[in-house]
Amino acid sequence: MNTLKRKAKRTTALQASKRKVKPSTQQGFGYEMPPDRQLIDIYFDQKGQTEQAAAFYDHYREAGWCSPQGTPYRNWKVLASDWIFNYQQEQKLKQRLRENHR
Repeated sequence: MNTLKRKAKRTTALQASKRKVKPSTQQGFGYEMPPDRQLIDIYFDQKGQTEQAAAFYDHYREAGWCSPQGTPYRNWKVLASDWIFNYQQEQKLKQRLRENHR
């Protein structure tokens, strides 16, 4: 059984300067915590759920942008995406229940 070991690549100063910046230092990717309310409004508007932006912002602001266990959230866009998905699923369920009660 012949196993090859992987050798670390050496980088030059020029190659190191071409590396990507860490996401936490980039703007517009959702890592700004707590987020600016205008960014949330824009995001929800792009997703077609403008009316949910205020509820989302208020909910997480009251929670201090932390999980129920107290761990701070790192990316508000992931939270917003989940919020929109859950809202849409809830609306579909309500629609099905209305149709069944007719």
